[in-house]
Amino acid sequence: MADRCSSPDHTTEDEPTSRPLRSVARLLAEHWALHATDITPLEGGMNSLTWEVRSQSNRWVAKAVPPEAEDAFVFGLELATRLEETGIPAGAPVATADGRSVVPFGRRTMALLRWVEGRGLTGESHTELDVMGTTLARAHRALGLQDGTATAPTGLYLPSEHLDVRPWLRPVITKAMARLEELDLRSLTWGPIHGDLAADVFRLDQVSGVCGMIDWSGAGIWPRAYDLAALVMYQGAHTMRPLIDAYAAGGALTHDEIERALHPLLDYRWAGQAVYFAGRIARGDLTGIDGPEVNEAGLEAARRWFTDHTDDH
Repeated sequence: MADRCSSPDHTTEDEPTSRPLRSVARLLAEHWALHATDITPLEGGMNSLTWEVRSQSNRWVAKAVPPEAEDAFVFGLELATRLEETGIPAGAPVATADGRSVVPFGRRTMALLRWVEGRGLTGESHTELDVMGTTLARAHRALGLQDGTATAPTGLYLPSEHLDVRPWLRPVITKAMARLEELDLRSLTWGPIHGDLAADVFRLDQVSGVCGMIDWSGAGIWPRAYDLAALVMYQGAHTMRPLIDAYAAGGALTHDEIERALHPLLDYRWAGQAVYFAGRIARGDLTGIDGPEVNEAGLEAARRWFTDHTDDH
């Protein structure tokens, strides 16, 4: 990853709220020749900054990510572009005047993304789950296969420097990684995936009936079943059968591979959440949240998963 040099005009995370808005407006004008009439902060993740950008009747999303997320962000922008070429709305980047997809934004990296029409799904109905499964299978097939097995299982790893934050953490992470090795990742179907799926990533346009997928900033080359594991993690395993059936019917994976891979990858996904929040707790990181209780709740949710599913293995 290339080093970025911040100019005095670029915002940093430590500056007042009004300064990022002015900096976003300046960068939009400088690099995209876009003179925004309104820039509104959006609720984003714990690491990224996002704004809705308006100019007359047109809308976009400006998004900025920290240095450690830049590679996945840029890769995700490439995937979003590929998906939109196949007819799946994905929030592809708008090229700058000199053809770039991203520009420096202080210590961060910013892109201007196409607005994806529609409402975010919730996954609370059989119909929505069917749409989500069908759309995910379509996206995976459009992105194709890519061999990631050369790095498996070492390619799927979790940092270990904060595993002593809670006494239960290191044992469950060790077991989750052992289950992942037993799965034999090399036997799974690999390709470009979204990497951080939740129901509201799927946006259904009620007018056209087309469902898109937004927020590709966590993309990577992983087993396709990892995307399903992320959805199950957020939605709850007991509700997901219609989605899994629709996904399998879409031809991206067989039912046999899904059933074999889902639980070990789900454990790995929860392990990743545990390590993530343990790190935030250890560093006292409150970026993007209202207080330390949010980090504690994220870690506690992971503990409950492993406690409740000990007998499943």
